[in-house]
This record gives sequence, C-alpha cells and structure tokens, in this order.
Amino acid sequence: MLYIYIILAILLFLIIFVIAPAAVCYRSVFGRRKVLPLDDGRLYKPAIEPYKEKMLDDWNALKEHGFERVSVTAFDGVTLCGDLYDQGAAKTAIMIHGYNADPYVNLVSPAKWLYDNGFNILVIYHRAHGCSGGKRCGMGLIEQNDVRTWLRFILDENPAQYVLLYGTSMGGTTLAYLSDSLEEERVPCMVVDCGYISTENQLRHDAKRMHMPSILFPMIRRIAAWDQRIDISERTTEHLKHAIKPILFLHGTADPTVPLEEGKENFDACSSKKRMVIVEGAGHTTAFQTNEEQVTAELTDFLSQYFK
Repeated sequence: MLYIYIILAILLFLIIFVIAPAAVCYRSVFGRRKVLPLDDGRLYKPAIEPYKEKMLDDWNALKEHGFERVSVTAFDGVTLCGDLYDQGAAKTAIMIHGYNADPYVNLVSPAKWLYDNGFNILVIYHRAHGCSGGKRCGMGLIEQNDVRTWLRFILDENPAQYVLLYGTSMGGTTLAYLSDSLEEERVPCMVVDCGYISTENQLRHDAKRMHMPSILFPMIRRIAAWDQRIDISERTTEHLKHAIKPILFLHGTADPTVPLEEGKENFDACSSKKRMVIVEGAGHTTAFQTNEEQVTAELTDFLSQYFK
C-alpha cells in the first residue's frame, strides 16, 4: 500500500509542478499571437525605437503603391493571408517575418527597398499571427510548409516569375529549415536575417525572461511533438549542411535575442554558396535599419549574381 501512495505522490508532484506548468508555457509560447501594427502607439520594441520614424515613412511610401490582400490554404486547412504589391515585375520577394511580430515591424524597410529595386513584394502573415488563421505557430518548423504554399501561389499565377525568399528571425529560421529540400529552380537564392538555431535553444535562451525553469523543457518538447508533430530540438544547422540555394546571412553584433554566435554557426554549417554580412551595433532584426548603406550594397551585389 505504501508503494501506491508513493507512486500517487510522485504522479501528483509531476502533474502540479511539471506537466501543468509545461502545458501552460507551451500554450503561451506557441499560442496565437496578438501583434501590434507599426503605427500603433502601444507598440514598443527597444530595438526598433531609434528607427521607427523612418520605418513609418517607408511603410507609408510602400502603401502608396497599393496592395491586394491575398490568401492561400495551408496543407492542414489553415487560411493564411498576405499583402501583394504587384508592379508587374518578373521577380517577386516573399517577405517572411519573425515570431510575435507584425510583418511590417520586421520587414518594411527591406520590403520598400526591394520594391524600389524592381521586385514585386508579397508580405506574408505567419499562421497564428495577424490576419492569418490558426491557433498555434510552429516556430518555423510548420511554417516552412506554409512558405512552400506561398511559393506555389506566386508560381501558379505566373510560372515565369523568379522568387527571392527573405526571412528575418523566425522567418530566417523557417528558411534555414527549408534550405536542404527546396529545389524549385525559380528560387535563385535566399536571405536569412538573424535566424536562431532551434526552437528549444531559443526558449532556453529566453527562459529567464519568460520565468521558465529548465525542468519543463523535456515536457514542452513532448507536448509539441504530440500537438503539432514537431521536434523543437531540431537544429537548423543539420539542414544547412545540405543547403541547395545560395544564402546571404545578416546579423547584428548587438543582438540580445539571437546572439551573433548563432548566426555564425548557421553560416559555418551552410554548404551552399554563401555570404555573411555582420552589422556593427545592430540589434535584433535591425541590421538593415542600422546600416542601410552597408546592407543594401551587399544585397545589390548578391542579388545581381542570381537575378539577371
């Protein structure tokens, strides 16, 4: 009888102090994100504050060209939405934003620059973000399939298009996961900006800020595997070892969210043609804004090699 009490006590301890907290943390991290647009006065992200006025100018200038709100159905039935700025060009940039962010907060300035340099622009909203449907995000592991869906949307409309994939933070990680399996010849290259190594690694990095004890991670990993069929310990470097497309990596030296060392690890693992641009003093997702002259010069040279 004593053994039964001991077993029950252990189970109760696990439920109260491990399983239930892990389920709450999982729901908090992977659940639907309530993101604020760039022009919302409540939006405060320290990394972008010095550049916010310029970003708003870029956003207004981009919107003046007009866009169409478009949608696709993901492989699992989730409706995804995006904004298409079509200027009739023969090349399109798909802009893939980061976790817990409105896409324009991450990508408006490079999107405007690419538009001004002859690209149609498709700004997508990740699942469980903004106007896209879905109750859970996959931190890049599920979203890699969504990028394939958006790519097919562009190429089904115009098979002669060439497509640039441009991802920042979780968007960059999404492309890194995709790097060893994307063989579509209409995608000449990718841009990966400050992508992290793995979801679990990123959660551990943020654990203190999120008040998440490390004892919970094995259970969170199991919940994610059960709920979304994803392995949050899966590393981007294992995919980049077999990368197919040329990749331009961007990273800032002052990134507190995804350390520069992780960007270098991704770059070192990449087996395809590659280039890394390190921007002195840039925080998370702000390499472009911190030194636009440096980044656009590198982008111009890189893209000229693959978009003739």
